Amino acid sequence: MRLSAERAEEDRHAADVVKRRVTECAEEWFGTGTGPASAVRVRQVDSRPRALLLAVYLGEDPGTPRVIAKVRREPSASSPGQVPRRPVLAAGVPSVSELSAMEYDGLRSLHEMFSDTDPRFGSVRPLDHLQQENVILMEYVQAATLRRRLLAQNRVSSRHPFRAQDSWEPWRRAGAWLRVFQQATPHGERPARQGTREDVLERFDAYGSYLSQRLGTRFADLGTRGSELAAGVLPDRLPMAVAHGDFAPRNVFVGRDDRLTVFDPMPWWVVPAHEDLGRMLVSVRLLGLQVHTHGRAFSRTTVDRVEREVIHGYAGDGPVQVEQLRCYELLVLFDKWSALLDAAERGRSPLRRSSLIRATAYVREQADAVLDLAGAGR
Repeated sequence: MRLSAERAEEDRHAADVVKRRVTECAEEWFGTGTGPASAVRVRQVDSRPRALLLAVYLGEDPGTPRVIAKVRREPSASSPGQVPRRPVLAAGVPSVSELSAMEYDGLRSLHEMFSDTDPRFGSVRPLDHLQQENVILMEYVQAATLRRRLLAQNRVSSRHPFRAQDSWEPWRRAGAWLRVFQQATPHGERPARQGTREDVLERFDAYGSYLSQRLGTRFADLGTRGSELAAGVLPDRLPMAVAHGDFAPRNVFVGRDDRLTVFDPMPWWVVPAHEDLGRMLVSVRLLGLQVHTHGRAFSRTTVDRVEREVIHGYAGDGPVQVEQLRCYELLVLFDKWSALLDAAERGRSPLRRSSLIRATAYVREQADAVLDLAGAGR
C-alpha cells in the first residue's frame, strides 16, 4: 500500500509538472496560447512499471490531445527480478536518466532525418526534455500502429481484416525505413556488442544451455543448431549498424497513404546490421495474440508474406544475406523465448502453466521454421 501511495504521488507530481510546462510553451510550440491554466488538461493513458504515459489536451478540443508525455520511472527496490537470471544480448542497462536523454536525442535525430526528406516516412516531433523529472514531451500523432494493423487481420476475432492492398506496403516501408536509418546514423562513440562471429557463437551456446536447463535435454539441440548456422554463414567480423533499440510493430505508426513513422528510439548500441531486422520479424512471429493462440491467429502464409515484404523493403535493389539474417532472427527469438521463461519463473508472466507449455511448443516450432528457412536460403 505504501508503494502504491508513493507511486500515485509521483504520478500526480509528474502530471503537474507536465501541465505547467505545456501551459508555458504552447504558444511557442503550436503558435497559439492555451488561455488559463484550467484549459490544459492532463489524462493518464497508460501506466507501466517503467513508464507513465500522459495525454495533454489544449483549449476547448476535448477529443484529440496535442502532446504526449512519457515519464520514465525509477525501478522500485521491491520489484522482483530487476537483474536478469538468463542470458541477454545487451549487458549493462543504462540508468533511467540516461534512457530518457537517449530517447529524446533519438527523437530529435529521427525528426531531422525523416520530417521532410521522403514522403514515405514521417517523424514524431520532440518538444522538450525535462531532465530532472525524466519526462519527454512530444507532439501527438493520430495514427494506428503497425501492430494494430496486423491484429485487425487476425483469424480468431470478428473484426474485418484490411484489404490486402492496404496492408502490405507498410511492411515493405518498415524494411526501407531501417535501411535509411542505418545508412544515415553514424556509429559515434556508442559501445558495440556481438561484433564478431565468435561473440555470436558464445551467445548461442549460452541460450542453448539456458533453454535445455529450463526445458529439458530435448531442447539441447537448438543451441547446437544455432551455433552451426552461425559458424557456417557469418564472417569473422560482422557488418555493424546503430540499433534502433526496439524495432517492432508496436513502435511504428501507419498514417495516411501508409506513411510510416517510427518512434521509441533507443540508439545506445552498435550491433550486427541484421539484428534490428531480425527483431521486427521475431516480433511478428511472437506477437502476443499469436503466442496465446499457439499460432492460430495468423496463418503461416500471412507471417511469411510479412517477412518477405520487410526483407524486400530493406534490400531495395541490393542483395540481402538471407542466411545471416535468419541467424540473427534465431538469436533474437532465443532471447525473447528466454525472457518468457524467466518471467514465468519469477511469477511475472500472464500465462498459466498449461498455456506456457503450449506456448513453448509454439515457439519451438518457430525456431525450427527459422532454421528451415536458413537451410533453404530464403
